[in-house]
Amino acid sequence: MKYYIFSALFSLLCTASVFAANEVTLKGYIGIEGGESFSYKIVFTDSAGFIHGYSLTYIQEAKDTRSAISGYLDRANHTISFKELNILYNHGFHSNNTMCLIDATLKYVPDNAHIGHVMKGTYKSADASATYCGMGTVTFMNDDVLKTLFEGAPAKDTVATVKKTAVPISRKPAGIRVTEVSYPVSPHPTPAPAAKTTEEITAGIEKIYEWQTDTVIIDIWDGGTIDGDRVTVLYNGKKILTNYLLTAAKRQLRLPVSATGIDILTIAANNEGSEPPNTANLLLTDGTQTYSIIAYNNTGNEATIKIKRAAKQ
Repeated sequence: MKYYIFSALFSLLCTASVFAANEVTLKGYIGIEGGESFSYKIVFTDSAGFIHGYSLTYIQEAKDTRSAISGYLDRANHTISFKELNILYNHGFHSNNTMCLIDATLKYVPDNAHIGHVMKGTYKSADASATYCGMGTVTFMNDDVLKTLFEGAPAKDTVATVKKTAVPISRKPAGIRVTEVSYPVSPHPTPAPAAKTTEEITAGIEKIYEWQTDTVIIDIWDGGTIDGDRVTVLYNGKKILTNYLLTAAKRQLRLPVSATGIDILTIAANNEGSEPPNTANLLLTDGTQTYSIIAYNNTGNEATIKIKRAAKQ
């Protein structure tokens, strides 16, 4: 029987403590195909919903394994998704089953057996070479901590105020004909009003907006840690920015909105920088209306925004 280190990360939450610097410690257990279960703990920090930290899988304190983790805490939908990135160390932890790094999604739901709520869900696992290892479940049961995370008053999303940097575009991307798209940076862009909320999009979660004007103004930048994220931006399948390095300075694009049909804006992740996943902040302006968005993805995945021209009254 092979013994793979399982470094348990599986996100949230059973018994947890909130420390300074927004650090959270969570304890729980994980069930593995074959009937085994183990104690688990994760320690992470939460920044605008993105979590980073480490996990501990253990039978007893002297036999544990630690792995680096990253994921996303979606308070609006009461879910947490996360994955173990790599094993940091192993102190003699073994299992009778094949166990590897996990990739899990958990849901905050009512607990039918007890008063309160639990966080539970399934995971799949693979080894360092991406070879499939198995599946299982994760459950966390500390009702107080779950209420704090999902029912308390979460910190409001903020969009960093950064001086806009006009970056003239001298030529279009090589080999790409974008005759109907114009995207020079305005030398005197009209300041847009602050957006009320920030929405998140990723592969499989897209947004569609009904547009009033004939132009969509897009500001794109990295509003978090500047960690080397690169993106390719497409509009109706044509590349507007290719392998673009996101910085704190906003890059502004102006694109025409079709009179009929739906225009599709795609944000593709070229890498994940030094702090996965790849994240891009966007501010879309439609006249006096603005939409604040965070697009996050793993390498190779895409986030999609659809724009539909409103019918004339």
